[in-house]
Amino acid sequence: MADFPQRIADLAASQPQLPVSWYVDPEIFAIEQRALFPDTPGYVGHEAMVPEVGDYHTLAWTGHGQMLARSDAGVQLLSNVCRHRQALMLEGRGNVHNIVCPMHRWTYDLRGKLIGAPEFDERPCRDLEAQPLQNWHGLLFAGPRDVARDLADFSLAHEFDYTGLVYHGTTVDELPFNWKSFLEVYLELYHVEALHPGVSKFVDPGNFSWEFGNRWSNQVLGVYERLTHPGTPAYAKYQEVLLAHRGGEPPRYGTLWFILYPNVMLEWYPEALVVSTLIPRSASHTTNVVDFFYPEEIYHFEPQIVSAHQAAYLETAAEDAAGCERLDRGRRALYARGADDRGPYQSPTEDGMVHFHEFLRRQLAPHQPKP
Repeated sequence: MADFPQRIADLAASQPQLPVSWYVDPEIFAIEQRALFPDTPGYVGHEAMVPEVGDYHTLAWTGHGQMLARSDAGVQLLSNVCRHRQALMLEGRGNVHNIVCPMHRWTYDLRGKLIGAPEFDERPCRDLEAQPLQNWHGLLFAGPRDVARDLADFSLAHEFDYTGLVYHGTTVDELPFNWKSFLEVYLELYHVEALHPGVSKFVDPGNFSWEFGNRWSNQVLGVYERLTHPGTPAYAKYQEVLLAHRGGEPPRYGTLWFILYPNVMLEWYPEALVVSTLIPRSASHTTNVVDFFYPEEIYHFEPQIVSAHQAAYLETAAEDAAGCERLDRGRRALYARGADDRGPYQSPTEDGMVHFHEFLRRQLAPHQPKP
């Protein structure tokens, strides 16, 4: 990784702003799908989603077409579509001895091997598609990239240890704007005080630092030394239960916001870790899948922290979504009249956005998207 002060200077001098068309044009979206997303890290879940042999967890964001399944050999990503007449077999979470299609009772073992096809004289060779998974700190990845290698130079990787945490649940949000708008808001601090009355009185927006790698960036935000002026009722409750749990001591960070490019966000909060994954559906539609994890003692014995954290988190997420929609409407208005505009970066609060734009241009340059 480059020397931090020099990297900040390089970012300040960089001007890789994206044209308005990159947020709107379906042709640009198609180029991204061909050139960028086949090379994603491919986060699919956490080992805690299927803690026992026989557990399955279907992935709602795939239309339940794929699932995590744990056999005696470990966790795999399996197709959840029967190889006979393509019926969806399972939905949700549960525990089974074998995977049985309810249509014609084709039966697969937990590794996806077909072990029964009623009334066939010879069993067809029709096993379920199965993908081995990389495990990084409890998180499971099915993509082509070596996640451990990509993150080898991340100095705060130890703060994102999901091993041993308890999976609480997932929210799936359908967002009516371009995926890059979401990441830009995630990657800049310039908007925090204006847009987030709750989080801006919890984290200290003036106390932050950046760390950058080739395919990732991380924001470290400090916490106000005395959490005595919460900005919203949701954050008032979150601060109250956190301080009660910690004997009045504030946490060591306000938050860590990390992104593994192009679409996986790891988020550290006091007594909580979150994974947020963006799935671009079109130039104007993005699915955001948010998984919540907590230490076992918090999950089982302090549910008030879980509920308060999620209420605060979702409040901030709704504020960000409203901001993204405003960005999207403005860009579409410009695009509709054939205009373009690219404002200057505010450094250092928008240095994460600069780094992301540089990554995009570097990845898409060989494919020559429209200027």
